[in-house]
Amino acid sequence: MSQNHTTASASNESSDSRHTSEAEAPLRATTEHPFADQLTRAGVPEELWGPFGKFGVGPLVEKLGIVFTEMSTRRLVATMPVEGNTQVAGILHGGASAALAETLGSFGAALHSFEQGLGKRPVGVDLNSTHHRAGVSGLVTAVCTPIFLGSRITTHEIIMSDEQGKRLCTSRITNMLVE
Repeated sequence: MSQNHTTASASNESSDSRHTSEAEAPLRATTEHPFADQLTRAGVPEELWGPFGKFGVGPLVEKLGIVFTEMSTRRLVATMPVEGNTQVAGILHGGASAALAETLGSFGAALHSFEQGLGKRPVGVDLNSTHHRAGVSGLVTAVCTPIFLGSRITTHEIIMSDEQGKRLCTSRITNMLVE
């Protein structure tokens, strides 16, 4: 059963099930973890650092300003500012939306692999995005839910909305889980 984790400014209450083994405990110590600052800025709760311990969240997540507010295998939520992620016409860049979708879908696949003990990492093999309207200001919120969670393939749907709740983009990503 997946455990829901609220991140960033919300409380990091202890969960019923641990997501790290005793062997991973040294990676969890904020002062010792090589990506502690990056993971903290991205809103990844410390109890979920295990799946991201080797690589952190990646520099693109930081450049785009993506911050997770909820993380579980069944639902990931993150925000990204429009400002700084626009194309020449001053609206949210479609590539930034696609990067947000791929980030959430890949993190969802990584959490699934981690929770199932598969020991595999996700590699995106298909990404499709439909842009419904322009993002012009504020924060975009993306909600990622699984469509299929297997031992070799995962598929997620990501819905992005503006601050008024209007849908900006719908994406779907399929990840292959590789050794």
